[in-house]
Amino acid sequence: MKGKDNVFDYLMFLVGLFLLILFWVQFPAMPTLEDRQYATYVMPDAVASSSSKWTYIKPDKTLSPQQVVNIQLQALQQNDQSDSGVITVFNFSSPQNKLHIGPINHLRVLVRDPAYQPMLNFKSYKKGQLVVSDDSAYQLVVIEGRDGRQEVYMFILSKQRRGAYKGCWMTEGIARMEQDLLTSLT
Repeated sequence: MKGKDNVFDYLMFLVGLFLLILFWVQFPAMPTLEDRQYATYVMPDAVASSSSKWTYIKPDKTLSPQQVVNIQLQALQQNDQSDSGVITVFNFSSPQNKLHIGPINHLRVLVRDPAYQPMLNFKSYKKGQLVVSDDSAYQLVVIEGRDGRQEVYMFILSKQRRGAYKGCWMTEGIARMEQDLLTSLT
């Protein structure tokens, strides 16, 4: 009986090792300093613009909800091998949203799901009217994917009331919407 247990333990070890290697190969490494892309955004009341690397851009009290959505869309449109765009979206996820998403690698898997895959390296986008109500903001976006298909997403943002990001607009979620909403935006 002890021999069977040892064989079973050895087989389970090999399966675990194989899955670990498979998972490790599946995802690109975190971006290095050389891999990071630069992004530029302009503050609404400032004459100067600010330039930063995608993975360095973090929420700031001076960013409007529209700028937060624009930053995330541009980052996803220019996502690279090291997932700098996905990391930017993760940076702008609210603490509450991060509780649901989990670690960054969970978001990397989520954006490759067929429902969200069109958001990676898409061709273009159109935005609907931004709706702001107190500390919440909603932005409909129509994304034209690389394959030419259009998908509709709703960015849901909230202004943080406490913590390290108090006063910053952050993403509570991005929901995929039904295709019939396209007619209201075009």
